[in-house]
Amino acid sequence: MKPALFASAILLGLAAAVPAQVNVDPVAKHSWGENVGWTNWRGEATPGQGVTVGPFVMDGYIWGENVGWISVGDGTPTVAPFYANDDDTDYGVNIDPDGDLHGYAWSENLGWVNFDGGAMATPAQPARILCATPPAMPLARLTGCVWGENVGWINLSELTAGNFVAVDTATTPLLCDMNHDGFSNGGDVQGFVHSLLNGTGDWRDVCSGDQPPTNGAIDLGDVTPFVNCLLN
Repeated sequence: MKPALFASAILLGLAAAVPAQVNVDPVAKHSWGENVGWTNWRGEATPGQGVTVGPFVMDGYIWGENVGWISVGDGTPTVAPFYANDDDTDYGVNIDPDGDLHGYAWSENLGWVNFDGGAMATPAQPARILCATPPAMPLARLTGCVWGENVGWINLSELTAGNFVAVDTATTPLLCDMNHDGFSNGGDVQGFVHSLLNGTGDWRDVCSGDQPPTNGAIDLGDVTPFVNCLLN
């Protein structure tokens, strides 16, 4: 990553940017940093300028009263589906199929924020998306830590209601719902078989297809539980 500073176009672009379809939950939208305080992933200082958690990348802006805007990417990697993160023209937060988060966010006031930083902590606290586990955890949510040279650690693992970041109900994958249409039925069989034979497409597929007890992948051990899930 080349930590080159680029002009305040990121802030100027906010006014002209077309608002993304923000899908961070209206209640579960905060993360905490010892040096920056609370940040809001729905970006409600300017409606519509929050974060969108997509299948492969994040895009949009986090808002902090003490630090201003933090960009997690623009949603258009130069070579899809992931941001390259090798210079300041193609940066952002990538989402692996297993839910691990990688890459960089940028703040005019904080510099680069490394989403791989938590994996290098002792003990390791990698930033990632956790699948929903109803009823205790009904939404898919973020966990782990991220690191910035100028900001220190930002904690995504807080468990208190309202003090962590989760995606909304519409974005949270349902168990067995491989085509992500909001229902678990026969229409999901083809997607499950495809993922079983060819590997999962994105983190939502793992959350839907990896049956309890989960191991972060769709494999032969998931076949019988998947069938039972559809039938029951």
